[in-house]
Amino acid sequence: MKYQIGILGGGPGGYVCALRAAQLGLSVVLIEGERVGGTCLNKGCIPTKALVKSAELWREVQHAEDFGIRFEHAGFDFAKVMERKERVVETLVSGVERLIKAAKIKYVNGWGEVHEAGKIEVETEEGREFFEVEKLVLATGSIPARIPINGVDLPGVLSSDDILEIDKLPEHLVIIGGGVIGLEFASIYQAFGVKVTVVEMLPSLLANIDEEIPKRMTPLLKRSGIEIMTKTAVKEIRQEGAQLIVVVEDAKGQKELLADKVLVSTGRKPNLRGLDIDRIGLETERGAIVVDSRMQTSVPDVYAIGDVTGGIMLAHVASMQGIVAAENCAGQAAEMNYEAVPSAIFTYPEIATVGQTEQALKAEGRKYRSSKFPFSANGKAIALGETIGLVKILADEQGKVIGASIMGIQASSLIQELVLAVKKGLKAEDLVQTIHAHPTLPEAVMEAAHGVLGKPLHLA
Repeated sequence: MKYQIGILGGGPGGYVCALRAAQLGLSVVLIEGERVGGTCLNKGCIPTKALVKSAELWREVQHAEDFGIRFEHAGFDFAKVMERKERVVETLVSGVERLIKAAKIKYVNGWGEVHEAGKIEVETEEGREFFEVEKLVLATGSIPARIPINGVDLPGVLSSDDILEIDKLPEHLVIIGGGVIGLEFASIYQAFGVKVTVVEMLPSLLANIDEEIPKRMTPLLKRSGIEIMTKTAVKEIRQEGAQLIVVVEDAKGQKELLADKVLVSTGRKPNLRGLDIDRIGLETERGAIVVDSRMQTSVPDVYAIGDVTGGIMLAHVASMQGIVAAENCAGQAAEMNYEAVPSAIFTYPEIATVGQTEQALKAEGRKYRSSKFPFSANGKAIALGETIGLVKILADEQGKVIGASIMGIQASSLIQELVLAVKKGLKAEDLVQTIHAHPTLPEAVMEAAHGVLGKPLHLA
């Protein structure tokens, strides 16, 4: 069987690439070893956001009396929380499966291997199948990275995939890694009453975003009851009876942490499973497939998208790369632009960023303007009882928006106005001259834009 485009991997990069290629009239075969949706829909973005919602609702219930609402016998059922998570995942995955079927994409459920360009071998339940493709797109995603310490394979030491399958809350969860994944799980499980300790080797949490945000976020996490240990290395994990002992070391020496479960959230690495890199002739760098702005690899007619290319490992980046790859496979000229890539972190409170950070601008010696507006001065945030956080805008000397960070309620949605501003080269005055509905949270963005030009209106 021969197809114009063959895609190995059905995650948010692969299945979006398949849908776009089908829209453009190409014959498409999509191969996935598990279920479509990849890590994002099945083991990452979607199931964690379902848990975030349950945790958020329970947090609100606990503060309901602040709003004049009383619950006599409030509580939660963690088993049902996890059941709802499964229903959410099933709804979205089955929806993607219907889209693939409607687009007349050949979908093959099996583990694919590529030993040479233009040919895919797939091991399915029915046996081995072979597909010839004119264009090949590698979208094999990533897998959790495991740290090289003793005890990391003990029962109870979990990856970010594993922790989504537990059916009982631990009393004490130690999280190794203070990045996005670790802090999202920390916020979720703390809300349900779990004692959480986060161990981070670097001097601060969330090392790759504007440094002001983790400086503000860390004390909030501590105030919620999460123990934060930075500049701390994990030396080993051992088991004593039903307990896990996590041995950590900082400048003061070694310390032992007792835990029921340990989450290893030290990032992810490209998944090269089934790819005969040398025989195909693919160029790699630090375990990732090298691509250009068109998502073309070093081998003609072979493209790679998503986490397997390293770089920015985000589902929405993979999806856009999939669109770019599909359009190039169809003979169009499309390129990736990473200047305005939003990032959303679903902690409590939420964090979202785009573009430049203040520390990067300082390091480059670039002149810039910085403006901040707190949610404590926003009418809608006050009405919602969510006054923690701020909107921060960075602009160049001409007032053009070049970066932004938001910490607070609905940060993941609010950032999009600023993503568009960075993408289109808008100036702060463009945001100021745009009427924002009142009372709404986006008014905080407008006020921060006023600050770039002089001073926010609603700050004394």
